[in-house]
Amino acid sequence: MPKWKWHLLINSMLIIAWINFLLEYGFLSNYLLLIFLVFFSSFLSIFPDVDSSKSNIRDIFAVIFASVAIFFIISNLSVGILLLLFCFIFLYNFFKFFPTKHRGITHKFWFSLLVSLVLVFMLWVIFSFSPTEFALYFLFVFSGYFSHIFLDKIF
Repeated sequence: MPKWKWHLLINSMLIIAWINFLLEYGFLSNYLLLIFLVFFSSFLSIFPDVDSSKSNIRDIFAVIFASVAIFFIISNLSVGILLLLFCFIFLYNFFKFFPTKHRGITHKFWFSLLVSLVLVFMLWVIFSFSPTEFALYFLFVFSGYFSHIFLDKIF
C-alpha cells in the first residue's frame, strides 16, 4: 500500500495534466473554481484511507468535520463556550475512533463516483457551469479519488 505522499504525488501529475487540458481548450476561466477543483482532487486522493485507524487523514478529517459542525452550531444557536468545546471534543473523538474496516466502503468504485459527483454538484450550485464543464470537472475530481484506489490495487 503506497504512503499518502505517493498518492499526492501521482495526483499532482494528474492535476497538472487536467489544468493544462482545461486551460488549453478554454473550459476554465474562473481561478477560484480551479482552486476548489485542485483542493477536492488532492483531498480525495488521500481521503479513502480515512477508514484506517492508523491514517493521518483520519485525524485531519475528524478535526475538519468537527470544526465545520461547530461552525454550523454557532451560526444557528447562541450557546456557551463550554457546550461548544464539549461538542467539538465529542465529534472529534467520534470520527477519530469510529470503528471502520480498512479498504471498506471508502475504497469502493461506486463510492468514489458518488463522492466526486456530490462535490462537483456543490461546485455547480456555486459556480453554475455548463453540462460539458460539469462532466469535465467531475472527471478532474474523480481522477484524484480513483488514483488512490488504483494505486492501492497495483501496490
